[in-house]
Order: sequence, then structure tokens, then C-alpha cells
Amino acid sequence: MARKKLLHIQLLPLLSGVQNMMLSLLGGLDKAEFEIYVISKPGGPLEEAIIKAGYHYVPVKSLERNFSIFDLIAIVKLYIIMRKCKFDIVHTHSSKTGFMGRIAARLAGVPRIFHTVHGFAIHEHQSGILNRIYMTLEKFAGRFCDKVIFVNDHEREMAVAKGILPAEKVMTINNGIAIELYKVKDAESYLAERDYEKNPFIIGSVLRFTTQKNVFNTIAAAIEVCKKNRAIQFVFIGDGEDFLVCKNLIDQANMNTRIFLTGWQSRINELLMKLDVFLLFSRWEGLSISILEAMATGLPVVASDIKGNNELVDKENGILVDVRDIDGLVAELVSLPQRTSELKSWSIASRRRMEERFTLQKFINEYKALYDD
Repeated sequence: MARKKLLHIQLLPLLSGVQNMMLSLLGGLDKAEFEIYVISKPGGPLEEAIIKAGYHYVPVKSLERNFSIFDLIAIVKLYIIMRKCKFDIVHTHSSKTGFMGRIAARLAGVPRIFHTVHGFAIHEHQSGILNRIYMTLEKFAGRFCDKVIFVNDHEREMAVAKGILPAEKVMTINNGIAIELYKVKDAESYLAERDYEKNPFIIGSVLRFTTQKNVFNTIAAAIEVCKKNRAIQFVFIGDGEDFLVCKNLIDQANMNTRIFLTGWQSRINELLMKLDVFLLFSRWEGLSISILEAMATGLPVVASDIKGNNELVDKENGILVDVRDIDGLVAELVSLPQRTSELKSWSIASRRRMEERFTLQKFINEYKALYDD
């Protein structure tokens, strides 16, 4: 039997959450059943990862993050590639490539077309005019595919309620990770006596230093927490356009011996094992990979009460705080070292929830069933 020709389309050649989830999915597919292609803008670590994995990599230079005249060139290029290769399945990711790729795939006569929304472009943190534009574009592009997959239930339900997509065309497939690869924190350690001068209580995060991740408010809260409780330190793992601004805020507050910025790191699980609590106070999310990794490590989680986050975290495994309530966040964080029995319970619940709902195999099986339908 001939292999199914499967094409995934990404915008940028990065290795952030969206691209890594795609790689996890592709790695779980049988190469004897699927011949795998990936398109993106060339020149980044995704290109290297695709070639190393043995998939076909097709660069499209005209793919750009911002809207431009090159978008028309990109659509034509995508169409030509799809007509030439005669794919059985095209699967797009992210808003812009999702719009262009779905249209090109339908025009090229691709039999099965899927799109994954990793975080809807429609949200409360941008203007109403921009939201209406995105709603119109998503509604139009939705006509050119068979299924739109959401990573959380909130956005799927919103898309149907607002009339953007019909109920029969949408579904939820949660992100999943290989939890068996993660070392797990000993929940009993939260009950042990502790000298906080020698062994501080560490709150940490893995994030991009961007507006989406609410980094300025997060750093401001960390500074206030350190002023109020000398037992607490912070570690922020990641990089981004606002990294240096955040570093300057910490330096100006004379907190660079209490709040540490490590930049990007590769051995995330080893670093998570050194934390006591994971923090992500982002403004909007799809379904956070960094929270999933923290839960796989058995960490309690403090997160902003927003879509996506509140489908991972609740009172059983951590704390949700209104994203507008910085004082509330500070108060919760300051109190954590004394809440030992809750920390133990949250730690156990985080890992158990991962085992029950967010495994990599469950994620792969649900996509495989979609491809085989």
C-alpha cells in the first residue's frame, strides 16, 4: 500500500511550543504509513530538526510574519508545491499560514485539510476592529478545510458561539508530552523542615519575554514578593524582545541576587526539578506547554485565570489568579512557603492529572484517528 503523503505548514522556522508539538506528533507517526513533508520559512532550528528527523523539508522564502505583498506570492508558491506533490493530507498551524495554506490546499485539490489553532487570534487584549477582521478571515478560511482542531475547549466553544465555525467542523485535541521522560519532584519534600537562608523557596517560570506572557507585571510582582518574604527567590528561564527591559527592572530594584534570568536553556526538566512552584501569569494562551512540563515534573502551579490555563490548573493542583490582580498574585506568592500541606497535595495532583489527560500517546492517537478517518 502506498504511503499517505502528509504536509505540515508552519510559518517561522523556530522551535517554540507550536513547532515542538508538531514534531512530537510527526515523531509518533509510522513512517511506513506516512511520507512526511514540512514547509516553513527557511533559516532556523526547525529546518535543522526536520532534516535530522528524516522528513522532507520544503522552504518557502516568501512566508513572513507580517502582512505584505509577499503573501500573494506565498499562496501561489504553496499552491504550486501542493499541485506538484499531490498530498493526501495538508495540516496547517498558526493563523496566517492557516489562512493561506487552507486556501492553497483546497485550490490544489488536496483531499483532506486540517488546521490547528494553537491560540486563537481573537482575544480581549486587542482592539475590537482587529478582532472583527480576524473573525472574518477565520470564518472564510474555515470553508476550505475539513476540521479545525483547538487545543482547549474554551476557544472551540467560542468559535461556535460566535458563528465563526460550525459545530460539526471543530474538535478539541489537548497538547500532550512524553511524561515518562520527566523526573518527578518528591512531594514529601514540601513537608521537610527547611533553612530558607541556605535553601530558599524557589518560584520559577519558563516563558518568552513578550507582551503575551505579561512579563512586566510578572517581574514587578516578583520584586514585591522578594521585598515581603526573604525566603523566596525567582528563576525565569527564557528569552525574548523584552528580556533586557526586565533585566534592567531587576537591576534597578537591586534584586539581581534574588531574581535570576537564565536565558534559554535546553535541559528544562532538570531546572524544573530545582523549583518549588511554577508560575505563569500570561495574558492569553492556547494550552501552555510550559505548564504541562511543570505538571509532569510534579510542581504546583500558580497561573493567570485565563482560557487554556484554567483547563490545566484549578484548586486541586495550584492557584488561579485574575490576570488584572497583581496585588492578589503577590499575596498568594508570599504565602506559599508556609502552605506545606497544600503544596504536597498540589504536587501529587499535577502529576496525576498529566498521567490521566495529557500524555503524548493520547495526543498522537487522537490525531492519528483524524488522519485515518
